[in-house]
Amino acid sequence: MRGSIKILVVSVLTLCSSVALAVPSYYPDGTKTDVDISTVTSGGWTQCYAETMATPIGKNAEEVLDNCAGGYLMMAGRETGSDNLLVLAAGPYTAVTYDVGNDERFDNNTHEVNGAQWYFSPSWSWGFAPIGTDLDLNECGNSAASMCLHTLSDVGGYSINQITSLNGSTTYEKLFFVAVPEPGTLGLLGMGLVGMLARRRRLAA
Repeated sequence: MRGSIKILVVSVLTLCSSVALAVPSYYPDGTKTDVDISTVTSGGWTQCYAETMATPIGKNAEEVLDNCAGGYLMMAGRETGSDNLLVLAAGPYTAVTYDVGNDERFDNNTHEVNGAQWYFSPSWSWGFAPIGTDLDLNECGNSAASMCLHTLSDVGGYSINQITSLNGSTTYEKLFFVAVPEPGTLGLLGMGLVGMLARRRRLAA
């Protein structure tokens, strides 16, 4: 009896761990364009940052990262205040913030994350583009279905898709989202565990 209960507890805890690490229900592969913001927010993501392209994010993107802690991170761009995201991409937090180097010779020194090529360079730039895109990262790349932000002190911008030179733009906006666990999932699992244990006790009585 005790051995069975122990196995049951271990099994449920293992399941809880897998749920905690699960990707959000909306987890787009590659870069996506023209996505309604409600698709993101109803798909397991919480907005953690939104500022115009004119607003600097800091030389280590600290203005974003200090507010956006989570297992998965999404970068998106839109016209300011719009419900339509012009472009977005997402991946594991540690992968999309992986430092690829910080001088102008890191052209195409990107790495694949969830179907997109990403780059993050303190005091240089941070962004994504479709796989196979030939990027000139001096200092920021731009192409269709891409986005790039400067990580330079007191500099905003830079591009959303092929709209460039947004360093001082308040017409366009950058947004970040973090993944959140499905509400109530772990609580339901806990209640299920209690119920199963109670049932086993009754059967054993």
